[in-house]
Amino acid sequence: MKPVFRPPALLDKFVPSTLWRRVIALAVYFLVFTVLLSSGLFVTKVNIKVGEPSPATISAPWAMDVKDMDRYRQDQAAAEKATPPVYKPDDSYLGGLANDLDQAFGALRSALASGTDSAAKAAHLRQTPPFTALPEGVLVTLVSTKADSSNSTEQTANQIILGDARNLQYGARTEGDVGPLRDRMKQDINQSALTDEMKVFLQAFVDYRVTQPTLVKDKEATAQLAKENADKINIQNYIVHYQANQKIIGVGEIVDNKTFQVLEAYGFVNSNSAWRLVGGIAVIVLLGMGALLAFAYQYKPQIFASTRKLVLVGLTMALVLSIAKGINALNLGAQYSSLTGLLIPVAWATTAVAILADAELGVVVALVLAVFVAVLVDPRLETAVGLQVGLVALFGGVTGVHSVSRLSQRSDLARAGLFVSAVNVLVVSGIDLMSGAQLTVWAVGLILAVVNGIASSVLTVGTLHWFESGFQITSAVRLLELSNPNRPLLKRLLVEAPGTYHHSILVGNLAEAAAEEIHADATLVRVGSMYHDIGKLKRPYFFIENQFAQDNPHDKIAPTLSSLIITSHVKDGLELAREDKLPEPVTNIISQHHGDSIVTFFYHKALEENEEVPEEAFRYDAPRPQSKEAALVCLADSVEAAVRSLRQPTPGRIEGLVRKIIKEKFNDDQLDQCDLTFRDLDRIAMAFVRVLSGIFHSRVEYPELPAAKGGSSEGAKRANQATKQAEKPPAEKAADKRTEQTPEVKPGETPE
Repeated sequence: MKPVFRPPALLDKFVPSTLWRRVIALAVYFLVFTVLLSSGLFVTKVNIKVGEPSPATISAPWAMDVKDMDRYRQDQAAAEKATPPVYKPDDSYLGGLANDLDQAFGALRSALASGTDSAAKAAHLRQTPPFTALPEGVLVTLVSTKADSSNSTEQTANQIILGDARNLQYGARTEGDVGPLRDRMKQDINQSALTDEMKVFLQAFVDYRVTQPTLVKDKEATAQLAKENADKINIQNYIVHYQANQKIIGVGEIVDNKTFQVLEAYGFVNSNSAWRLVGGIAVIVLLGMGALLAFAYQYKPQIFASTRKLVLVGLTMALVLSIAKGINALNLGAQYSSLTGLLIPVAWATTAVAILADAELGVVVALVLAVFVAVLVDPRLETAVGLQVGLVALFGGVTGVHSVSRLSQRSDLARAGLFVSAVNVLVVSGIDLMSGAQLTVWAVGLILAVVNGIASSVLTVGTLHWFESGFQITSAVRLLELSNPNRPLLKRLLVEAPGTYHHSILVGNLAEAAAEEIHADATLVRVGSMYHDIGKLKRPYFFIENQFAQDNPHDKIAPTLSSLIITSHVKDGLELAREDKLPEPVTNIISQHHGDSIVTFFYHKALEENEEVPEEAFRYDAPRPQSKEAALVCLADSVEAAVRSLRQPTPGRIEGLVRKIIKEKFNDDQLDQCDLTFRDLDRIAMAFVRVLSGIFHSRVEYPELPAAKGGSSEGAKRANQATKQAEKPPAEKAADKRTEQTPEVKPGETPE
C-alpha cells in the first residue's frame, strides 16, 4: 500500500488547548482520588486526658489493629528481668588450681626420684602443701609408689577435680556452692580406682585448694538470652482489632491508658501523623494513574489520543471510589463490619470501560481500583480486610470485563452480573476457608458478594446511556439498538427504497464477514452498512436498484446532472443521520463509503459526448475512508453492486471480479488513509468470495413441463418460465430486470 504521511500523533494530542485540558483533568482526578482515599484519616480532635471522663461517644472511623505497646514493653522487661544468669568456668581461678595440682604431683615425682630412704623422702615431701596435712604412714606409702603409676594417677586427679570444677551443673556459682562441690569431688575420688593413700592425698588437696566459686557469670550470654526471652513475647497477643464504626469509648466513661492509646492511634488526640499517611496514599494514586496512562500510551494509542475516553475512565473510577466511601461508612455490627467492602461495585467501572473504551484497558482499571479500594478500606494496611476487599475487587472486575468483551445483546449485561456474582462467591469462599471464618460470617459474605455482582450490572445498564450521551461515545449496545429493523429510518428505507435496503443488508453481510477476518469492529461495520445509503431516500427512483417497471430517469438528463444526483446521496445521508442523531462512527461510514472516487458509468458516458469533460466533476466530494470499518463498507458496497451485474457469477469469476475491484480502489488511492495492510486486503477478498459464492450459487435446471391435452406447447413453456421466475430469489429477479433495462455495468463500478 502506498505510504501516506501522517502527522505525529503527539501533534494531534498535545496542541495547547488539548494539553491544558489533559493536565487539568489529570490534576483534578489526582486530587479527587487522593482525597477520597485519605479523607477518613482526618478526624476531629478531642480534648481528652487519661483519668478524665470522655466528653462524647467516640467510634473507630475505619478498621484498624491497635497495639497495646505499654503492656507489651512491660512484659518484655519482665521477661528480661526473669532471665536466669548464664555461667561459665572461671578460667583464671581454675588455671591456678590446675597449676597447684601439677606442682603437688611434681613434688611427689621429685621425692620418688631422690635416692634417699623412705623416711627421708617423706620428711622432704612434708614441707610442700598439701602433704603437710597427711599422716606419716600415708606419706611413706606415697613415696614408695612407682613413678609411672604417679603419672596415671595425675591424669585421673585432673579429670575428677578440674572436670567437676568446670561442670556448669556441679560447679560452684556462689560461696555457698563451694562446700557441696568439694563433697562431690571427694565422692568421685572415693569411687575412683586410685589407691587409698592417693585418695587421702587428693581429698586433702581439695580441702586445701578448692576454696572459692569455680564458675562466673557470662554477661554477654546472659544478655543474649534475656533478649531472646523478650523477643518470645508475641506482639499479636497485644493487638486489639477495631472494626469500622466500633465504639471506642462512650460518653462519661473514664479514659484509661489503653483507651488513650487507641484514641491516639486514630488521631483523635494527635493527628499530625495523618499527613505522612496522606503522602503515602498520594504516591500510590500517582503510581496507579501513571500505570493506566503508560498502558494506554504504549498499547492503546487511540485511547490515549482521546481526551473524552480518558476523562470517562477517570470519572468511572471516581464514582466507584465515592460509592466505596459511602459503603465503608455502613455499620453491619462488630462481627460483620469487615465485610462491608464486599459491596464496592468495582465491576461497574471495569465493564463500563470495557464497553465504552477498551476491554484490555478495563483489566488495567480493575488492577488499579483493586489497590485503591484496599487502601480506602484499610488506609494503614494493618489488617487483612484491605487485602480481602482488594482480591474481590480484582477478580470481580476482571470477570466483568471478560463478560462484556463480546457484547452481542443487552441481556449480556445481566448475564455479566451473574458471572461477577459467581466469581465473587468463589473468592469470598476461598478467603474464608483460609482465614477460618465463622459460618455466619461466610454466609453474610456470600450474600454481599452476590449483591455486588447484581448491583454492578444494574449500575452499568442504568448509566451506560448517560455515559454515551455525555461523552459522545458509541458502545456496542448502542449499535445493537441501531440495528433494529423497526427503527423509523430503516423502515422508511425498506418501504420507500426496498432495493437499497436489501443491497445494504447484503453489504452488511459482506463487510461483517471481512471484519471478523481482520479483527475490525464487526458490529459497527454491520450497522454502518445498514445506514450507508440512507441518502437515497431523497430520490430513490434515480438509483437502479429501486427502479421497478419504470423508465430510467437518467436516460433523459445529462451525465453531469446524473452524476450530481448520484453523488449527492452522501450529503443527503449525512443530513438524515444528523436528524436521526446517529452516532459519529456511523456518520463517518456514511460520509466515507465512496471516498472521493469517480462515478465511472456517467463519466464514460460524458466522455462519449465531450472528450474534454473534467474528471473532478464526476468525483464524490467526500473524505476517503479513515478507518478499517469505513474501508470495509466501501469495498463491500462496490463488490456487491458489481457482482450483481455478472451474467454467470461462478466462483472463479466472482473471485476475479472481487480482486479487480479491490485493486482498482487501491490504485485510486481510496485506501491510503486507513490502516489496512496487504494481508488484510487478501483476507477481505477471500471473505467476500466466500459470502458471495453462497449467495450466487449454481442451481439445477428445471425440466420442461409436458404439454397438457388440448393445450399448446407454447403455453406450457410460458407457464414453466413463469414458475421458474416466481421461484427465483429477489436478488436474481432484480439482476434480471437490471440486465433487461440497462446496458452492462463495467466491473468495479456502482450501478447507480
